[in-house]
Amino acid sequence: MPDKKARKPVQARAEATKARILEFARYHFAERGFDAANTRDIANDAEASHAMIRYHFGTKDNLWREAVADMFERLRAELGFQNGAPPEMDTIDGYREFLRRYIYYCAKHPEHARIMISESVRGGERLHWMVENFIQPGHAAYAGPTRKHMEEGRLPFAWHPSLIFMITSICQMPFVLAAEARELYGVDMLSAPAIEAHIDSVFAFLLRDPSRKRADWPATPDWLNK
Repeated sequence: MPDKKARKPVQARAEATKARILEFARYHFAERGFDAANTRDIANDAEASHAMIRYHFGTKDNLWREAVADMFERLRAELGFQNGAPPEMDTIDGYREFLRRYIYYCAKHPEHARIMISESVRGGERLHWMVENFIQPGHAAYAGPTRKHMEEGRLPFAWHPSLIFMITSICQMPFVLAAEARELYGVDMLSAPAIEAHIDSVFAFLLRDPSRKRADWPATPDWLNK
């Protein structure tokens, strides 16, 4: 019988390689789209052989699906949704904390939104698979707390699909368009001060928190203040 202790380092390296491949696969699928992404480029960036991709994932389609499944699992973990919506979301402070975690997730992983946009523009079976397996269950989990806060006046009362897409967009887009923000405003949207400034702004806009301007918000260019 093989020595299990001896196998552990090998298994650990294999799992680390697989995780690294998934990370770079998400980056390539986000930046290039499914069709243009090349598994040899992914392997090269992940410092793995192309044979390792074939061994762990088989086809490019399977690699995409495992990368996306892992992406949504990470989203659920970072938002605390492993067992449905956290009960704290029924309070407005809990909902505010959910939005804070989601904004930090969006800043840390802008490839998530880019993959969603790419697949939504294209449509088809991969989008259907994502919606059926991950997006609809996720939206259903926080539909109740969102509806509750709308009905009680803590969120703007709106058509539910529009409100959910508004929340998603307002949280995601500054980080998806981080390169544009850098060119236009000279601001690094992925910096901690910019993320916190965005959180303040989302809370003021969406939750009607008192508007405020903090001294630690990133400076804006002179042309904006003229």
